[in-house]
Amino acid sequence: MDNPCSGTVIPAKMLTVEEIENSPIEDGYLEKHELAEFLNAVNEHGLPDNIEIFHLLAFSGMRSGELCALKDTDFNFELNELRITKTLYNPDNNMRKYTLTPPKSTGSIRKFNIIDNVMNLLQRHIVKQQALRLEYKKLFDDYHENNFVLPTRTATHSFKKIY
Repeated sequence: MDNPCSGTVIPAKMLTVEEIENSPIEDGYLEKHELAEFLNAVNEHGLPDNIEIFHLLAFSGMRSGELCALKDTDFNFELNELRITKTLYNPDNNMRKYTLTPPKSTGSIRKFNIIDNVMNLLQRHIVKQQALRLEYKKLFDDYHENNFVLPTRTATHSFKKIY
């Protein structure tokens, strides 16, 4: 006998304004010691580029699409400044079929300062990336020049397999 209720989903109860206002707001932030512990774990156990990614996310508050769209020209190392002007949109996970779009809202277009330690980390990273780009251009006929600060893993893995 078939159960007519199988597969049904009971929708979540919609909260009223009063219920939302009367419930405590939970902070979604790490305490200073928790962030330090997390970044140490990333440093010890993370993949290449993870330390730059997570430091930048932790100290900037940017969205992941904004992070993926960062290019060398978005950094002003003399002023320790970072500029957010675009986001990377890629619905198919095909790294050659991405679109750069404006950020989520006009208020999301911004410029802000980043602490010295993170900017120094990123500056060293960008210098390494620029050297790798020159190698990629020599090795791959179909190398896609995009100047992204945090390139995809597939390009890095292809490079490592050759050597």
